[in-house]
Amino acid sequence: MGKQGAIKKVFPGGNTAKGFYSYYDNIISTDANKLFIIKGGPGVGKSSFMKKVAFEILEKGYDVEFHQCSSDNNSLDGIVIQDLKIAIIDGTAPHVVDPKYPGAVDVILNFGEFWNEMGILKNKEEIIKVTSEIGKRFKRAYKFFAAAKSVRDDVEEIYEEALDHGSVNQSSRVLKKEIYGSLNDAQQEGKVRHLFGSALSPNGLVDYYETIVGTMKNIYYVDGSYVKGISRFIKGIVDEGIKKGLYIEAYHEPLDERNIETIIIPKLSIAITTSDKYAHTYYKKITFDTFMKQEILDMYVDALEEDKAFIENLIRAGIANITKAKKEHDSLEKSYVSNMNFKEVDDLREKIMKSILVYAKEIIK
Repeated sequence: MGKQGAIKKVFPGGNTAKGFYSYYDNIISTDANKLFIIKGGPGVGKSSFMKKVAFEILEKGYDVEFHQCSSDNNSLDGIVIQDLKIAIIDGTAPHVVDPKYPGAVDVILNFGEFWNEMGILKNKEEIIKVTSEIGKRFKRAYKFFAAAKSVRDDVEEIYEEALDHGSVNQSSRVLKKEIYGSLNDAQQEGKVRHLFGSALSPNGLVDYYETIVGTMKNIYYVDGSYVKGISRFIKGIVDEGIKKGLYIEAYHEPLDERNIETIIIPKLSIAITTSDKYAHTYYKKITFDTFMKQEILDMYVDALEEDKAFIENLIRAGIANITKAKKEHDSLEKSYVSNMNFKEVDDLREKIMKSILVYAKEIIK
């Protein structure tokens, strides 16, 4: 392969109102050739290991998905090489992953083999103390996010009351016809892959939609405030696509993992997104607020403003706790970094790279 591969950045897990929620089952399909599961504590080099493998693979011309960590968006939870059906993922808490097909598909990479256990034991009390503090920080953050969602539910009840369902349904019918045209229903239903498109991280609300949506030819931008209503609208497009036998990727918002904020339909090179990054660079815009009965919204102006201020403050408080947890996690890593044999980690990486390239050659044949 001559040209450099492309990077796509997604989130397999998220900090939500329910706590940490995982779409890890969607990282790679069940027909994977190889799934490498890394086990080991903080600071043992898991993310660096995956990044180095990813960039070597990119140089070979293969596209790579970077599955970013929602609790540290500069770190990786995994990488996926879709063309080779190979993935490497972090299988430690809070996203514990165990092998389904040991040896046949799944391989455990135990980074615990490369640390000086006696050196780590010297920091035992500190490790236990800091780990407990990190857990408390996340627990507190999730309480704030749950409170934010509870207040947003109040907002959404107002929006639901104001929504003109007839107008929404009409717009949905028009959009489905425009997107799917004369495609007939398929004998075999399509598939949907669910992931998070954005994350509540130590750096605030973060997304990498330019690597997902930005690769599509036609981008439909949905502008509006009613999160659940827009999600329902987009899901209708997804359901129709499934009937047509298409593969669709659905990207969810972080506060409520059930809500879809973006979809892409690769075969049609179409994206539908609520991301503000496309507020001025869309193919078509759908203004969801035009489906609202303004006279009803006018009745609740003060309540809506009050609720939105509460939501913003609660999310900000939750993020502040995740940021503090990240700092404590960084200090925890020092107890492991100083006791790791990174030469052995690098040796393992070279071994894994060789095995990946063997699969690549077999596929090319």
